Amino acid sequence: MSMQRVEFEAFIKLLRSADPMTYEEGYHSLTSRVDEVLEWLIDLEEKECNEQMKAKFLELIGESAQPQAIELLKAELSSPYYEVRMWAYSSLCYSESPECNKLAEEFKIDNPNEEFL
Repeated sequence: MSMQRVEFEAFIKLLRSADPMTYEEGYHSLTSRVDEVLEWLIDLEEKECNEQMKAKFLELIGESAQPQAIELLKAELSSPYYEVRMWAYSSLCYSESPECNKLAEEFKIDNPNEEFL
């Protein structure tokens, strides 16, 4: 059964919490269902202005190897936000997808001065 938008919004509210345990509850409630809500997550990440929230959404999106997730991760490698670039790289690097791993390796070669490498 697909996740309802109301249920998704409740998990997003948990993700936005400043309390680490509440955040973790929201995160772990969504990790196994990322592909199911991928379009909603991408939409939120693209509209988000807060660097930390963008990074949190990106970390979740990085659980997917769907083409639209990979494209977003690739695009966010050039984000002006350090934490967003870091999660994009980390997600690509640790993905089980060879395509993602290749993108991470290319980024590492092309950006040797990036602090998180």
